[in-house]
Amino acid sequence: MPFRLLILLLLSFPSLPAWSSTAVPSVPDRAPRTSILAGRAEAFRAYCLTGEGAKAFARIRADLDREYDGFVVPPEPVTYGDPSPSKRTSDMADLWRGQQDVCGRITGVAEAATLCWIVTAEEKYLQRVRTILLATARWTLGPEGKPVDWRSGPVPGAADIYYNDEAHFRLWRKLPWIYDQVRDRLTPSERATILAHFRHRGNRSVAWIKKQGDIEKIRRNSIEGAELSSHPIRFMPMTGLAGLALWDDLPEARSWWEFAYRFYRDQFSPWGGDDGGWGEGSAYWRGTFEHATFQDALLSLGDPLAYASPFWRNSPYFCLYNVQPYLHTIFGDASNAGRFNLEPATADYFEYMARVQQNGHFLSYAALCTDQRTRPIDKGLSGLDRGYPVAAEFLVRNFNVAGRPLPSPRPLADLPPFRHFADVGWVSLHRALGHPADDIQVTFRASPYGSFSHSHADQLGFILNAFGEGLAINSAYREYHNSPHHDQWTRQSRSKNVLLIDGVGQLAKSKKATARITRFETTARTVWTTGDGTAAYQAAQSTKGRVRRVTRDLVFVDQRYVVIRDRVNLGTPGRLSWLLHAEKQLQWDPLRSAALIRGMEGKASLAVRFLAPGNWEGRVTTEFPVPVDPKYTNSTGSAYVTGTWHNHAHLSIDSVEARPEFTLFAVLWPERGSQPAMPEATFDSDGSLVIKRPDGRTDHIRLTDDSLTVR
Repeated sequence: MPFRLLILLLLSFPSLPAWSSTAVPSVPDRAPRTSILAGRAEAFRAYCLTGEGAKAFARIRADLDREYDGFVVPPEPVTYGDPSPSKRTSDMADLWRGQQDVCGRITGVAEAATLCWIVTAEEKYLQRVRTILLATARWTLGPEGKPVDWRSGPVPGAADIYYNDEAHFRLWRKLPWIYDQVRDRLTPSERATILAHFRHRGNRSVAWIKKQGDIEKIRRNSIEGAELSSHPIRFMPMTGLAGLALWDDLPEARSWWEFAYRFYRDQFSPWGGDDGGWGEGSAYWRGTFEHATFQDALLSLGDPLAYASPFWRNSPYFCLYNVQPYLHTIFGDASNAGRFNLEPATADYFEYMARVQQNGHFLSYAALCTDQRTRPIDKGLSGLDRGYPVAAEFLVRNFNVAGRPLPSPRPLADLPPFRHFADVGWVSLHRALGHPADDIQVTFRASPYGSFSHSHADQLGFILNAFGEGLAINSAYREYHNSPHHDQWTRQSRSKNVLLIDGVGQLAKSKKATARITRFETTARTVWTTGDGTAAYQAAQSTKGRVRRVTRDLVFVDQRYVVIRDRVNLGTPGRLSWLLHAEKQLQWDPLRSAALIRGMEGKASLAVRFLAPGNWEGRVTTEFPVPVDPKYTNSTGSAYVTGTWHNHAHLSIDSVEARPEFTLFAVLWPERGSQPAMPEATFDSDGSLVIKRPDGRTDHIRLTDDSLTVR
């Protein structure tokens, strides 16, 4: 576009709208307003050259000079076919991710060069930023409300939000603030070129987010009333930050900022509430890293809303209570070969949040990280791809809170060992919180968030980790979203430690498949929690009203072992299946109605005694009914994937006779080492359980709908 036409285009923008001071009282008068604010460049230089940021900055600069000297912006990504996630094949997923890598690398280099220019004032870094801004400003965007026409074959435009929203995300979350830092060093012609593209891309981004995320109808801690979608909600921070960065440049920018500000003030988080839970699960809780960037901006601006809500105060605890330092399975999708752990990026985030919230428990949790992957703050530009946050982001974040002292560590043992995240229906139980090698961890889910988005049909499910490894697992690989294995196994109840009714579990991918925690009670010897999953099973049955009750009581006794009681009431007789999953070694002893699980590393084992009236048959299988994509099982792995892809072991204990009502009990005893210690369990004449424990003690447990006694 000719220079004069661009200038006329910008001059034709309507006047900037009036801004209500009651909406956002603290937007600075002058730019930059994002990242390194006006008047703070000298302090940032000192921080990076002689202060706490010197090590991280030196690594970033060295990598930029060595690996990206003479960096050439790659060609614009081209389309690969139908962009619908439901149409994505294994090969298309590779291209989809590859485009994210390209965009993440481009903006990562631009970000690093921007920071190096601020610190050193060397022209070569500014020139690199200028080149990237101008090159990406020439990339293709589709027609209004649509992606480019991909049907005729590969064409430019794949980094548009309407085609590959994740590629767009990796551009738009950084390019505006980069421009904000260098704006005054660009020529009028360069600014016009960049802003014309930003205006188009930004407006498309907001329109897509509003439509796909149904943002206007979202309510805090609720899936009702809005068609919630994971990506649009995660894209809200960059929407507001783009508006703040372009405050003086584009007429729409202030409305973008207000849109995001009101969202975080009045509606966030739809995925959780005051307890700090995250309805999409432990791995997608990491999305709070991105949402925190908006809070960081508020913090830098001195806005009192920054990190002020109960959600933000409690959000880190959701990870602290549910994620161990070692690899283990979790509820919800997980990309690291179906597992999750306290990752280096999470440890860095916890150190940051320890300073923001002056919370020594967060610092102690970060110190538990044993993951051998390099911490982002020490990583420089190594392996620059779609991953985030990167070292440069942590450098800026830490600078902006450098004036806050790092608190002293506080022992995690000082925290309660049990926590109920009532906002999302999760219960987390521990024997030795903060000491993974000694800990027994039980996680139980009965959630109002159903089985949609990144959640699975796992209501009333439990996961048990002990003494450093996973034992009763969530069998849940995800090679890529909506792969055959992910869709037909991972998302389904048959891959969980739950019940099936006539072979049918809960309705997958549904808001209707809800459950609720109806009890969370603690005594000196027990934690008793109850989940009601009736609605989740009713949603999957073809006969309305047939399922009248499905509940599960879970009792953690002496922080040592677990008793489970399942109650099922049906309108017509049916057969029940009680499911249990393990990584590999799972045996069934029909004579004792006992299951044995041995951990893969030999650190722990689990013995399970099953008790129920009538005849039951157990069977163990060691292959998936829907195999994992062989591209992944045969892969040598990557720096990100540290877990292994292998077949799991699956136990189904099935009732022989059809009945209208069932009451089932199970006693689960985890033990150190590879040899399970089997408890003996029988019913007393009054219906109580008599449990002869492997440690020599005997417990008499009476558990009904209304009462629990242990003696």
